[in-house]
Amino acid sequence: MRANSNLREQLTTLHRQQFTGILTILSQDKKQKWEIFFYLGKYLWADGGYHINRALLRNINYYFPKVNSNPIFLKLRTSALSKYHFLYTLWQNRIISKEQIKALINNLNFEILFDLLQKESNSSLTYNMQNTSAHQLLKAGFSLSFDFIELEEILLKAQTAWSSWQSKGLASCSPNHAPLLNKDSDLKQQVPDFIFNNMSRLLNGKNTLRDLAIKMDKEVLELTYGLIPYFLKGYLRFVEIPDLPTFYLD
Repeated sequence: MRANSNLREQLTTLHRQQFTGILTILSQDKKQKWEIFFYLGKYLWADGGYHINRALLRNINYYFPKVNSNPIFLKLRTSALSKYHFLYTLWQNRIISKEQIKALINNLNFEILFDLLQKESNSSLTYNMQNTSAHQLLKAGFSLSFDFIELEEILLKAQTAWSSWQSKGLASCSPNHAPLLNKDSDLKQQVPDFIFNNMSRLLNGKNTLRDLAIKMDKEVLELTYGLIPYFLKGYLRFVEIPDLPTFYLD
């Protein structure tokens, strides 16, 4: 294991070395664990971290808005498939298009890389490389013929987003936190009724900033920055919330 290494350095090194296997990343307090899967240096999939189930369901609802009523989707939800294999099977059954699944996978991995960049900014990460064979990856449900994720593109996007997040003074605020109204009666006197009613409905501590950004059709940076004045005045706080329960994941 190696600690205090730069995330970009780790990923680009494994890409250059045509690594096949799993890169496991642990936070310093060992509360968070991520796994990144490679095949011949190509980036297959990332998993773990915060709100594994919540992130997947949020992205499914956004990228596959009509899939929830499909009988095959409902059947797959109760099967013991890995998340990658679950999505790949939806594509195989022509429930979703290749473009849809690629967009979802790219965004899931963008969120994970953003979280890793934020985590490494204030604590060290520990890396462990485990070599595997192509056969083991296939057995685990990965498709080695499917389009691979453009690692450099997604990593650059995550780094750009993290830089923007920092520049707005949000470094200590995680998009995995949920805003919860505080001092409701004080806030009600400061804003029109329709704004207060919307805030009461949405800022109830049950949805993360990422969840709310999807619901409100906003960029998570725009949403969070817009809430900061209310936070500074004590009208709301950001709280940690649990992941959603597993519904089909192994």
